[in-house]
Amino acid sequence: MYDRRRTNRSHQKAGTNWQKPVQPSTTPAPPFGALIEELRADYLSTTAVSYEDKAAISEFSVVTSYSWLDSRESAILVPGRPPRWTPLQKPYRLPEDRGEYFRDKNAARYPRHPMEPAIVAGLDASPELGRQQKVDVVACSSTLGNLLRFVRGQDKSFRMVVEKVEGTVFFIRRENSPTELIPDVRGFGHTFPENYTTWDPDVKGSTCHQRLLRYSFGGLQFLVRFGADGYMEDTDRASTKSSAPTRGKAPVLVSELAASLDDSQISPKVSASKAGVTIQAGGSLVDQSRIFDLKTRSFRKKEQDTIGEELPRLWVAQIPKFVLAYHADGVFNDIHVLDVHEHVQEWEQKNKTVLSKLAALIHRITSLLDAGSSQKLELYHRETGVLEVRKALPDVADALSPEVKAKWTARIEDTDEALERLGDDDITQWKEEPEDDYTACSNSCGYCGRCIYS
Repeated sequence: MYDRRRTNRSHQKAGTNWQKPVQPSTTPAPPFGALIEELRADYLSTTAVSYEDKAAISEFSVVTSYSWLDSRESAILVPGRPPRWTPLQKPYRLPEDRGEYFRDKNAARYPRHPMEPAIVAGLDASPELGRQQKVDVVACSSTLGNLLRFVRGQDKSFRMVVEKVEGTVFFIRRENSPTELIPDVRGFGHTFPENYTTWDPDVKGSTCHQRLLRYSFGGLQFLVRFGADGYMEDTDRASTKSSAPTRGKAPVLVSELAASLDDSQISPKVSASKAGVTIQAGGSLVDQSRIFDLKTRSFRKKEQDTIGEELPRLWVAQIPKFVLAYHADGVFNDIHVLDVHEHVQEWEQKNKTVLSKLAALIHRITSLLDAGSSQKLELYHRETGVLEVRKALPDVADALSPEVKAKWTARIEDTDEALERLGDDDITQWKEEPEDDYTACSNSCGYCGRCIYS
């Protein structure tokens, strides 16, 4: 049986675009720099005590989003939209996953600076980032998830680069190659969403969707990028402002957009590079309350606590909905669409000790950057309970291109200069939170970022 929706769904496979993928077996690990320090999860308990009252996510909001387009060039649609949940009316047997899939979709599409599209889109959507809105840490759900696994004592190896850019620490995922593939792909984790979700017409040609969150944790302000599997249609609010598509703007290079951000207030000016990610306007920003993550499992694994296993990852990305689909030989007759927001909150409350260790770990890594002469380090976890901090070798790419880094730096400098011109009373007033403004606010509208789960 043929499903017409497949024509609207761009496969997220490797090899159809971008550079040629690299097979895992042929990809040697990049060389390591000198060992600086070994961090042990057990030794974090003492310092973690001081972060227990801050070991929870607060001040949550969605900054922006974007979708990667199926293009020979690196191109994103901003704000884009995730694929919509469109279950089959009558289930039929799906083919098993086959083909090649990238480990890191963002790095495969923009290997020079995988986090840069999120930063430029974030600066465009929220001009106060780096000014009134301080940013201490920039990470993705993968890097934060790996650090969380480390403090939980889980045995999974990983590497990441940490770089300090004008007071902000970037955590950048690092695989053996930007185009490294997931080995031995099996099951239905790709064919299920290809058949049960649909890209809307105004975001057709998208291959994956990324969202940029802002929240406070452990006394630090975070920007966190994560990939969304899809969204649930809100039939009660079909004509709201958030569902209106954004169209009509001409494509622009990410470097050109970066060069245009507050040029009247930024010095020195940086000329735009001719290489970069092409940005197109389209789609609409979906409320976080409608975002879901999904997992497929064999009916033989129904006794496993799949939701419990996924809660740490859902917590990092603050995903409130979860689709758990069980199959028998590829036929999905048992699909659960769950609201897991309360489960995520309960997990956070029960894991204060672990989360306080995570906060202590991130503070420790930040302090190593502050104390050392290098603004760039590498983290490597290969042994349970031990996280190696190593010197980053010269071949490790910067988190941001020179153009975008100059814009980020200039915004911080603008804030510092403004504070120097203010007196103590003025600084206190400037830092105070503005009065609540609920203009255009409605239940679960996401307007102010405070009522998304109401």
